[in-house]
Amino acid sequence: MDQDKILEIAVRAGSLLLKSGAETYRVEETIVRICQSYCLSCDAFVLPTGIFVSAGGKKTSLTIVRRISYRTVDLTSISRLNALSRKIQDQKPEYQKVMAELDEISNIKKYSNITIAMAYALTAFVYVLIFGGTLMESAAAVIVGVVLGLLRFLFRQGSSFPFIEYFFGGFAAGILGSLFSVLIGVNPYLVIIGALTNLVPGVALTNGIRDLLHGDIVSGLSRLGEALMTVFAIAAGTGVGIAAWNLIGVVA
Repeated sequence: MDQDKILEIAVRAGSLLLKSGAETYRVEETIVRICQSYCLSCDAFVLPTGIFVSAGGKKTSLTIVRRISYRTVDLTSISRLNALSRKIQDQKPEYQKVMAELDEISNIKKYSNITIAMAYALTAFVYVLIFGGTLMESAAAVIVGVVLGLLRFLFRQGSSFPFIEYFFGGFAAGILGSLFSVLIGVNPYLVIIGALTNLVPGVALTNGIRDLLHGDIVSGLSRLGEALMTVFAIAAGTGVGIAAWNLIGVVA
């Protein structure tokens, strides 16, 4: 197989892994493993927002840079890409077969917006109970969770600045939690905390720590910084929402 085709396979697999929320070291290992499976030596350097791969052949050297502008959490794609990399290592399939499977992985049907909203609602319901809330507080958190799920869909559709989504998610939770405390007498903070569990950047925080433990200092600090900024945006939105509700109460 030609050198450029090998690199195309490796970089595309690495890009899909990074977009799906995989750790930096996993992406680098996968790229190198795929190249070595076809007897091509390469070096891979991966950041949360970019992939740099350089390969040297007998005649020429080739470098590919790939910019990653969007990342999510897709464990199904990560699992399938890991299986594909092992398959390449064992069987060394042809270029067309590998690309066809990569096309299939990239076109995996995502969860519908209704499913995501239901998952947000269930998460909010369960965590309020874990934190010691009542069924009434859990029911209120379900409604807030559905609203957060719908906000996620609206902001992702518009490709907005990601931290704006977290800010308005916290703002909505603060307003609605305070509203339910007046309407049905629930503890607003339990409702808010349970609903906002959906937005906590646990994967980014975990991956940042794992990258640091593997010696990827730049990627690890970048992911940890992203997680902290996300938490700050959520907290700021929640604080503004609660303050706005209190201000409305004072004015009324």
